[in-house]
Amino acid sequence: MFTLNKLQAAARRSQERKYAGDWVFQVVPGDGLSFDYGVDYTECAILKFLEAQDAIELLPYLCNIDYLVSKAMGTGLRRTKTLAWGCEMCDFRFKKGREVQQPWPPAFVEKQCRETSAQ
Repeated sequence: MFTLNKLQAAARRSQERKYAGDWVFQVVPGDGLSFDYGVDYTECAILKFLEAQDAIELLPYLCNIDYLVSKAMGTGLRRTKTLAWGCEMCDFRFKKGREVQQPWPPAFVEKQCRETSAQ
């Protein structure tokens, strides 16, 4: 079962960088209005793996799965920056009951960071 405490504990462990090919992230407290909680990924295991396999062209499809999962779970994902776009992080913001906002066509094709706020 997902709890914010478990997510925060996992974030602290990720900062240890015990495994080179893993995710590194931190939890962002929500304001209760625009989002309930957020997660900022500064290192992505999927990106690292695909780069090592010279298969980075698959990344847009794998990143878009985040929207499908959020829709299925009702967590209302909004994301305005990704490591795949060349940004410094992936900025996930969740708000229960909010409609998932998925860019289409996927902006990953641009491979360019757009500096906007996820809140």
